[in-house]
Amino acid sequence: MSTPDGFTPIEYPDAAGYPDGAGFLDEGTSALVDEVTAAEVREVDRPSADADAEIEVHRLAEGRYAATIGDDEVASVRFAETDDEIDVLATTVAPAFRGRGIAADLIADVLDDVRERGKHLVVHCEVVAAFLRNNAQYADLLEPRRPEA
Repeated sequence: MSTPDGFTPIEYPDAAGYPDGAGFLDEGTSALVDEVTAAEVREVDRPSADADAEIEVHRLAEGRYAATIGDDEVASVRFAETDDEIDVLATTVAPAFRGRGIAADLIADVLDDVRERGKHLVVHCEVVAAFLRNNAQYADLLEPRRPEA
């Protein structure tokens, strides 16, 4: 199924149907999944210690973690929060900053914050799910399935 502009979505089995409500990954999200599942770290694209600007991660009140360079937001993770869990909904990286490992670094910072806050994790974002499959040190954050009432 293509659209007139040549866009062909990639279907994936997600009960939540994120990101477009119909169960399809767009090309940009598909690229992010590839980025965090890559086996090799692309050191050439990592910022050097001498870089003028550092990437900073901020937890924002509106349910987002944002990665910024200076005043520019380059990536974000959207989430919904309850008393004991964080439901991760989506990860985005600005097109000009893709392929540099920013998504993986942001996700690791988010998961570290979730752990520090003593929360459990529920994942509806395929990018974060792929990261978790390759980083077993965060497996303890996953919320165990609750029995049906």
